[in-house]
Amino acid sequence: MNIAVIGTGYVGLVTGAVLASFGNKVIALDVDKEKISLLKKGEVPFFEPGLKDLVLKGIEKNNLIFTSSYSEAIFKASIIFICVGTPAKKNGDYDLSYVYSAAKSIGQNLKDYSVVCIKSTVPPSTSKKVEEIIKKVTVVPFDLASCPEFLKEGSAVKDSFSPSRVVIGTETKKARDLLLKLHQPIKGPRVSCDLKSAQLIKYAANAFLATKISFINSIARLCDQIGADIDKVAEGLGLDPRIGQDFLKAGLGYGGSCFPKDTWALITYAKRLGYDFKFLKEVDNVNQNQVAYFLEKAVRLLGGSIKGKTVSILGLSFKPNTDDVREARSLDLIRELKKMGAKIKVYDPEALNTAKAVLKGVEFCSSSDKALKGSSALLLVTEWEEFKKLNLKKIGKLMKDKVIIDGRNMFDKRQVKSLGFSYEGVGRK
Repeated sequence: MNIAVIGTGYVGLVTGAVLASFGNKVIALDVDKEKISLLKKGEVPFFEPGLKDLVLKGIEKNNLIFTSSYSEAIFKASIIFICVGTPAKKNGDYDLSYVYSAAKSIGQNLKDYSVVCIKSTVPPSTSKKVEEIIKKVTVVPFDLASCPEFLKEGSAVKDSFSPSRVVIGTETKKARDLLLKLHQPIKGPRVSCDLKSAQLIKYAANAFLATKISFINSIARLCDQIGADIDKVAEGLGLDPRIGQDFLKAGLGYGGSCFPKDTWALITYAKRLGYDFKFLKEVDNVNQNQVAYFLEKAVRLLGGSIKGKTVSILGLSFKPNTDDVREARSLDLIRELKKMGAKIKVYDPEALNTAKAVLKGVEFCSSSDKALKGSSALLLVTEWEEFKKLNLKKIGKLMKDKVIIDGRNMFDKRQVKSLGFSYEGVGRK
């Protein structure tokens, strides 16, 4: 099958590479010509395990082609996936300008019937506007569809081959059958529905997972108050099959390109419909306050003040196995530490370059040891596997003061304390 993918970010590039691996002819488009030039050489502009190999195989077999030309991308395409960004505005609203721009360009270049499938995360009813835009510039017949993605950065390739579900939102049998055929090689249950339901499934899923994180962080605060152990509370809670253990890890809260943006977007969308989504506002409020709560612990362990002291941040990406720092907890934490007058050293296995584009006034280090040398406190922000293997005896000798504030409850608290460190996690005593 001939496929066009509009946008080569996380969603578009992974989607294109996976579909190409099944023998489809995929042409992936991006208006960023520099990015396309890199992709043609097999250079992936972000870190995602397994993706580069998949892209290289697609290029080698000539099943994955990159272009900046809409006419080339959609000329023979049976299905056109819109995978462009929908970034959050400063007021929390959603920016659909890239979706609408892509729709216009698709319409202007459409030659034969195709299914235009929105994979970008968009609020329900966006399809109506997209349909109007395309119809203004073409008389060629097309069907609209929505196939939201449920990829987790750091395991996006794996998730694409074995997703928890494949959601296919369509209004015609022809479009549904075509999309079901395309997804035949992919495992997982199918959910066939209308476009609005498909788009709301995506928002509801991310909002619910964000809710679980804020809930467990609220319970963790109670644990701190009474001396209970959040690890055991979460274990006992998660063993209930109606609840499940995923997303019940207390810590600094959620970040990234999806949960914050989609939570704000759903609140805004609900407001437009006349509904005040107070519940979801509180989910966001809990998450926003988690950094301040974490910093209270750091200040307390450092004797009441951080001013003039050197603190080391381990982990900049919003989660392990990605170099993505969008809405990362590290950025909020560093912003507050700078206000307090701290000297800040940072290290991350993959996200140093992406962080340098948005962070100023910190010392970037090439290893954990260099980041921790002479430091008064280790602030663990991202639970990279590398950090689990830290030689605590060694870093205790490197640091000025043996203080660890564990923002992901990653370290063995008994081991850390036995080595003479002052230690606090979130909800752990």
